[in-house]
Amino acid sequence: MLSRMKYINRWGLMQNTRHENLCEHSLEVAFIAHALGIINNEIYGGNINAERLAILGMYHDVTEIITGDLPTVNSSAHAQS
Repeated sequence: MLSRMKYINRWGLMQNTRHENLCEHSLEVAFIAHALGIINNEIYGGNINAERLAILGMYHDVTEIITGDLPTVNSSAHAQS
């Protein structure tokens, strides 16, 4: 079922030159989370498991395999209603 992630396009807030799918997004989130964990540990003396952060990043949107990508609420539009 996880292999379906590549077929689910993300709902973008900005005009992009290409669409991003859920698989690409999750991998990028995993890279960033891992890098931030390493930076926290090596520069700021933290004690975070960077590998766990990467795994959490990979799976953070897994429910959207079933629901599809859910658009976020635009806070400025929400405040006006």
